[in-house]
Amino acid sequence: MASTTSQNTSARGGYAVGQRTRDDIIHAACDIIAEQGYDALTVAALATRAGISKGGLYHHFERMGDIVIAAYEETAKDLLGGLRQGSPKNFDEYLDQVESVVFERLLKDKKSLRIISELYPRLMFDPSFMETRKASFSNMVQTMSEVFATSFRSEVDRDELGMAINTVGVFLIGLAVQHGAIYDPDQSRALWRWFRGMLNDKVGTQATKAVTADSEQSSA
Repeated sequence: MASTTSQNTSARGGYAVGQRTRDDIIHAACDIIAEQGYDALTVAALATRAGISKGGLYHHFERMGDIVIAAYEETAKDLLGGLRQGSPKNFDEYLDQVESVVFERLLKDKKSLRIISELYPRLMFDPSFMETRKASFSNMVQTMSEVFATSFRSEVDRDELGMAINTVGVFLIGLAVQHGAIYDPDQSRALWRWFRGMLNDKVGTQATKAVTADSEQSSA
């Protein structure tokens, strides 16, 4: 029994070490891309930066493309993670939350902007990345739609809400690439205002009216 317990503990410890090494490789890849660009991300440079042998790299990742995908996903998760938090009461409040994440975090993180700008155009046509991205987006949209459908004070069509959330995610990636390439904060804000107005016209107006009507009935 003691032997079995010891084996289980050892296995868990080995998994933890392996996960830390994997994370170190991803972080090293992000650092290289942010500092020197995508073209500088070679097997030799990554192995040196991560403090691991080339064989060690391929023990944790089958190909360099998998490391690139992991670096992109880690960066996007860090940047957009704030969008999953909170329980907005209506669509306009959700857009307030998005705006805060975009202009207080996303567009101020030059390291992450460089990584997104370097990787997204290259990964757009990678079939394995496309499947991973679709799955990740679908999971995010489903989770957020379920949360918002519960937290919103008025009823909103879930399919329409899911489409709006998906559209926000796509827009933010595009805005990050555009902002990283041009770095024009005024233009980025102008683009966001236009985009937000369009979404409010499509999704938010009906919900906002419903909330107003509920409030008026309560007051009466």
